[in-house]
Amino acid sequence: MFKTAILALDLSAAEEPLLDCIPELLNWGVQRLVIVHIVRVGYVQGPGYHQQEDTTEWLERRAAPLRAAGLQVEISVRPAGVPADEILLAAAEAGAKLVVVGSRSQNLVSRMFLGSVARDLIRKTTLPLLLQWIEPDAEGTAGRCSAVCTKTLRHVLLATDLSKHASAAERVAIALAGRAAQIDCLTVLAPQAIEATPALPLMTRAALDSLVRQIKAGASHGEALVLQGEPSAAIARTAQERDCSLIIVGKHGQHWVQSMLIGSTASRLCESAGRPVLLVPLPKNQ
Repeated sequence: MFKTAILALDLSAAEEPLLDCIPELLNWGVQRLVIVHIVRVGYVQGPGYHQQEDTTEWLERRAAPLRAAGLQVEISVRPAGVPADEILLAAAEAGAKLVVVGSRSQNLVSRMFLGSVARDLIRKTTLPLLLQWIEPDAEGTAGRCSAVCTKTLRHVLLATDLSKHASAAERVAIALAGRAAQIDCLTVLAPQAIEATPALPLMTRAALDSLVRQIKAGASHGEALVLQGEPSAAIARTAQERDCSLIIVGKHGQHWVQSMLIGSTASRLCESAGRPVLLVPLPKNQ
């Protein structure tokens, strides 16, 4: 499903832990990885990195352990005015099925911070996007950070509103069954929706049970969960309480992202999840 992936690197303090996460993608079925670094037109990257050949050499050194782990790795250093646009163009040219980016920008001051490139990628991508969670180091310094990506398929949480726009995320979760040890399916209902339709919790449970049956047919364990409350907070809390290693959500939908904008639930979840998030857009032809 995700045989080719694009990894966007910005050469910030987050790149080392982000690279440490990448061999885990072999468990997702990724075979080929294209590492993309964007040199912003008119922007000085810093000492030693403004020369394309120097940057390429630096990336090649970082690619060596990934190749040793079994990945086919390619390097692409590209100039661009808008990094997200060039990353997505590189993904299209490579035939990638997955975009991978870190949750941090070069500003590591705030614990809950989604970098501008990651935010732009989330808004524009038509491909599934894996947002790897990067934490500040124990001392909280800006120069070092660490990743939260150990065994991402150990315990997956699929958060779905059961709308058409969440169907692509549901299909990805089902496709990962067998690779993931456990995939729980969660829907968060608003109290006013239940008041308007008292049978909604039972209807929701039935739909989630159907998803869980398909997941179990793919050789993964799973559980259906129906909660009430504010979606992003309930999802993040459930993921923390259950020690989930990955959250899968649809990019669009009633509670996620409307049109080309990052909705409040998706934005809050990406910034506060405390673990990797896989955002899955609905294909254009659906």
